[in-house]
Amino acid sequence: MSVPGSNLLRLALSVLGKSSVNYFQYAGVAQGPTGLDTATYDPAITIITGTVQPVNTARYQEFGLDFSKRYIVWFVPNLNAVDLSRNPDISGDVIEFKGRRFQLMNNTDWFQIDGWMSPMAVDIGPATGALINA
Repeated sequence: MSVPGSNLLRLALSVLGKSSVNYFQYAGVAQGPTGLDTATYDPAITIITGTVQPVNTARYQEFGLDFSKRYIVWFVPNLNAVDLSRNPDISGDVIEFKGRRFQLMNNTDWFQIDGWMSPMAVDIGPATGALINA
């Protein structure tokens, strides 16, 4: 039986393997070329210490998710790499995984107990073009 503090993520990674993602932390807002405010992000940091798993569509209704979109959960042990204590009026961080970009939506924080967190993210499109860097 697993108990808090036994680091379940380390155990899971030994079975699932690690997933490399590029992580872009939200930096603020700048005026874009059209004169509209645009979210800006810090340059990418490659994080290889977690795993990315799809959200089963059978759970979409339970989580109140849109069936026309695709969602993942990113299990990651590094608290400093994920800052999701955001005001709802600003943009969340972005990760790139297997040629797609995902906007981080919310987080289950197990960091204080087991040293990891699991933000859910929504697919926002192909990882093409540059994110606006701060």
